Amino acid sequence: MIERFNYRSNRDIDLGSEPINGQGTGSVSVCRYGLFPMSYNGCEIIAVYNLRLLLGTPRPLCDIAREIYPYGCLVFGVFGTHPYALKRYFNSNGLPVHMIKDYYMFRKVFAGKRYGILSFWNDTTVFKGLHTVCVENTPEGLKVYNRSNKKTEPVIYNSIDDYMDFGRFICGYYVD
Repeated sequence: MIERFNYRSNRDIDLGSEPINGQGTGSVSVCRYGLFPMSYNGCEIIAVYNLRLLLGTPRPLCDIAREIYPYGCLVFGVFGTHPYALKRYFNSNGLPVHMIKDYYMFRKVFAGKRYGILSFWNDTTVFKGLHTVCVENTPEGLKVYNRSNKKTEPVIYNSIDDYMDFGRFICGYYVD
């Protein structure tokens, strides 16, 4: 029921035509997911939105949120979306996206891919929460979209290892 209310509220919010960066800024910050604004809990939804946009198969953010909410939302949005639930979304939408739960395996496979999604703990303890981002391999390095609440531009790291480590990794998705 709440996802229908949020959908009606979110569908009229103009997000522009570029990938979303800085979920705590701009119009995306007032979009709703569960009981909260996406500035608090929307990173998984935003990562999927950004990935679809980069792949050339865009979908409105409100549609993605409404579809994932029933099976992915954790405790009415208190903890965002379960990162493993994104696999179901990709499968049901026929997108060639695959999940890997091992950091070293993901790092090896993703080295030969262009786009992906990373889910990771914000710290080495689960008590700091998790974050999920869309990533792109570029000639300059790993481009990270929606790096944090306030970063309004993508951030480029030399490599995935410069961005995170195996102790924080939850899972990664890559596009075939």
